[in-house]
Amino acid sequence: MFDYFKPAVVTPYSRESLSLLRQCHDSCRLQTAPCTHFLVSDGFPIEEIDNWDVEHVKLPRSHDDCGNTPRAIGALSAINQGFNPILFLDVDNSYSICHVENALALKKSSREVDIVASFRCLILPDGTSLGPDYEDLSKKHIDTSCLAIFESAFFLIPLWATMTKPLAIVGDRVFYRAALQAGLKIKWTGLPTVNYATNYAHHWKRAGLEVPSDAKYLDGNDLPNFSRERFYAWSRLNWRILLA
Repeated sequence: MFDYFKPAVVTPYSRESLSLLRQCHDSCRLQTAPCTHFLVSDGFPIEEIDNWDVEHVKLPRSHDDCGNTPRAIGALSAINQGFNPILFLDVDNSYSICHVENALALKKSSREVDIVASFRCLILPDGTSLGPDYEDLSKKHIDTSCLAIFESAFFLIPLWATMTKPLAIVGDRVFYRAALQAGLKIKWTGLPTVNYATNYAHHWKRAGLEVPSDAKYLDGNDLPNFSRERFYAWSRLNWRILLA
């Protein structure tokens, strides 16, 4: 059905456990639409992965940019090996079994689409499922693991490695706004097929739950070594990228 597609999934990893990597890989391996998994080590390769049915790319040192550089390098390698589309999957997340198939089916029905996006199912550390996030449902945000990027949008792939480093933590927001400003056509599957592990305080709050002491916080105004002037000089993107 999808013979003219050759999907690749790119996962950067650093110091994560082998069991977490296995869980991530298994969700790719079990997809109803076959895909090739690229595991890109950001300076800390696990030799056992050489025995898995993956493309194992090993970078000599860590870039400490939330996986952006290994993500870009893995994607560029996949592109130049003839893969299309390129999907991403962060190592602590996993796909539902039909995730890739859904993206390909939407592209097949809407050939003009450049990027297909899915929704997330938020999963708290204790395993509690919060369902889709309101930012996804309102289409204000596309998480990195929800992207399926087709050939007509490949020109944006290097953005992962070239965005100024302080923005790495909000790289998916930068990428989404860049895609919009480039006039790319984006369509959503409407399905929460990415299981997204979260410990962000705002997700606890939105669920009406008490925020634990070890929760993570994300505030674009508190990014280290960051200024509005530097952001605009680098990107020519609207400052409201961090406020949407």
